[in-house]
Amino acid sequence: MSFLYPSFLWALFVLAIPIIIHIFNFRRVKKIYFTNVRFLKELKTETNSFKTLREILILLMRLGLLASLVFAFAQPFLPNQNKKSVYDAGSIVSIYLDNSYSMQNELTKRKYLSWAKESISDLAKIFPKSANFQLVTNDFRNREQYTINTAKVEDILSETNYSNKIRDLQSVQNRQTSLLKRLAPNEKNQIFWFSDFQKSTIGDLNKLPLDTNYRYYLVPLKSNEQNNIHIDSAWLANPFVKEMEQNTLSFTIQNYSETPQEDLIAKLYIDDLQVSTTTLNIPAGGKASGNFSFTTQGRGAKKGKIVIEDEPIIFDNEYYFTLNVAPNIRIAHLYAGGGNTYIRNVYASEKTFRIESYDANTFNPEILPNIDLLILDNLNDISQNLSKELKSFTENGGSVLIFPSATPNLSSYSEGLSGLGVRGMQTEKSDSLGKNTSKTLLPPNINNPFYEGIFEQNPKNADMPYGNPVISWLGVNSQLLGFKNGKNFLSEFRNGRGKVYLCASPLDRRFTDFPTNAIFVPIMYKIAARSSQQNERIAYNFQERTITLRVAKSNKNQVFKLKNAQSEIVPAQRLNGEQLILELPEQSIEAGYYDLTMDGQTIGALAFNYDRKESQMQFYSIDELKKVFNNKKNVQIYEKVTDKEFINDFKEKNIGSPLWKYFVWVALIFLLLEVLIIRFLKKSKSTTLSTAN
Repeated sequence: MSFLYPSFLWALFVLAIPIIIHIFNFRRVKKIYFTNVRFLKELKTETNSFKTLREILILLMRLGLLASLVFAFAQPFLPNQNKKSVYDAGSIVSIYLDNSYSMQNELTKRKYLSWAKESISDLAKIFPKSANFQLVTNDFRNREQYTINTAKVEDILSETNYSNKIRDLQSVQNRQTSLLKRLAPNEKNQIFWFSDFQKSTIGDLNKLPLDTNYRYYLVPLKSNEQNNIHIDSAWLANPFVKEMEQNTLSFTIQNYSETPQEDLIAKLYIDDLQVSTTTLNIPAGGKASGNFSFTTQGRGAKKGKIVIEDEPIIFDNEYYFTLNVAPNIRIAHLYAGGGNTYIRNVYASEKTFRIESYDANTFNPEILPNIDLLILDNLNDISQNLSKELKSFTENGGSVLIFPSATPNLSSYSEGLSGLGVRGMQTEKSDSLGKNTSKTLLPPNINNPFYEGIFEQNPKNADMPYGNPVISWLGVNSQLLGFKNGKNFLSEFRNGRGKVYLCASPLDRRFTDFPTNAIFVPIMYKIAARSSQQNERIAYNFQERTITLRVAKSNKNQVFKLKNAQSEIVPAQRLNGEQLILELPEQSIEAGYYDLTMDGQTIGALAFNYDRKESQMQFYSIDELKKVFNNKKNVQIYEKVTDKEFINDFKEKNIGSPLWKYFVWVALIFLLLEVLIIRFLKKSKSTTLSTAN
């Protein structure tokens, strides 16, 4: 028999107290004087031998009672065969506490994280005071690379909260074994995993290699109901947000519960003011989409969020985003032969667009980092130098729109545009047709994302322009406008982070009436709006390692910061011209809005949301875990954590069978026997003394 808390055995010294009382018997004899013995009718006496036996029995019962209580507090147990490896003095107990946001789930009206922290606290207490621990969380802090004692485990548990960091079990085990191999390479170390084992984040357990030298203890936290509704994504119908102009924000909501959600209320806030609301019906295990119509007042950055109400998991009830209202879009018009007035006129009427025209013969490519859209108009040739500049410009996020001349140099165009994804370029026979039905363009396909926010319905009977192409091409592209024979009139290509738009005809009335048609203005505006690199994305998430932003050209020694009301972060950063690359820090930060500042001045706003992988309520079941680790003899899986079930089960499997309950019963038996002895052995012999006057 062994003891979990052997220090309590020092309390056995209290057994000396009743023995001392019995030996010295501090009772004093008291004499009573009677004036007349005739008042004594009867005197009962006990023999000295019987009295001594009674007192010895009472003493033994009291000693047994006290000894049983002392043993019960010392928690005796019959050692298990695993006790030696559990209590190995040189081994390290490595514990992983999953503190991701999915641990907000509840079990018997208590958060998973709370149950896990209590179980870890109980676990640490059953090991010797000299035991060495490692406590790993999703935050991966530097302190996790050192061993700690039981008291420090309690301190870290008390300050551990939810983290937005997602860790798969492979990276967790790598972090644990890194310390174990460094500090205790030849010991029978123990690894504990307290997690909900969420499939979307924990990784494929079938491919997880385990070290046969270690013992693994899996403690999954499970509840019967695993419901969650979360905002999955949001996007603008028209990414170009203008002041006092109606726009639409679309969003999707995912329902992971087994019951449909009816009349879920979603609210839209912009700058802390509720501007719109809508209701959705979401099928069980399905998705639903909704839309908010809104207008904004004032230019500049606007901070918005979509809000729903859902419990117990609340971290994904809000979706943060930012809007850049009426940003200045910088356009460079590069022309040859005087160009045409259509391009200058279409953008000059809107203050948002800042357009500058340049003669191709005097063009300086150094302006490219300072613009969003470059328009090539009526160029006969695309030189090698210009081709290199276009490739670099688009790869860094810029957009190029090309209108060829009436007689383009095929070889020059083919070589110059090949680096932008344009393939199979050919010249087309051209003539001054005027309007011809065979050359009339097809109505645009409104299902193309390019046309979101332009057409509400398919313009089947629209008066479409005609076109007389001078070039044609192949390659992977998105056709924005096309001929009835399937050939392209206006196409969109992707190159790096940028876009390339190529038209088959010059902007000349001899070849097309596209610039005088009603669809010309919205298409040109949309190309410019999609070219804007200022806050192109409305939201980011913390799992992105780096984010790239467009900022005004500044000194490379300038330091950019992310700042909100609670914190100020200086991320690792690189500045290349007007391209700012930020590396998000490893430490856990809260979702919400962060101002991008430089020298104390705010130059933009960013919105960050938690990764939606955490919202997917799909977990490894107990049966699935048992199946995965079925042939692993060094793995134990515990099914319950509530009401001390985990710690009791762990003690029984790895330390031994507890005996303290039996000693409590023995103590009660000794107490009962003492009561019976006092009650029934009170008077057994008596004599009667009579007196006479």
